[in-house]
Amino acid sequence: WVKSRMMGDSTYRSTFDCFAKTLKNDGLAAFYKGFIANFCRVGSWNVIMFLTLEQVRSFFQ
Repeated sequence: WVKSRMMGDSTYRSTFDCFAKTLKNDGLAAFYKGFIANFCRVGSWNVIMFLTLEQVRSFFQ
């Protein structure tokens, strides 16, 4: 998330500077913005992938 913020705003001097300012100004919760949406996207893909993998394994055994 720090990388995305640095790319969108050129006021930061370094990665640590961006991290420190974000933590100071927005709090710890700022680093978890979009976590639920991302987890739903990645989590559903993982469930489908592993279910498919198990079906393929059982088919070839």
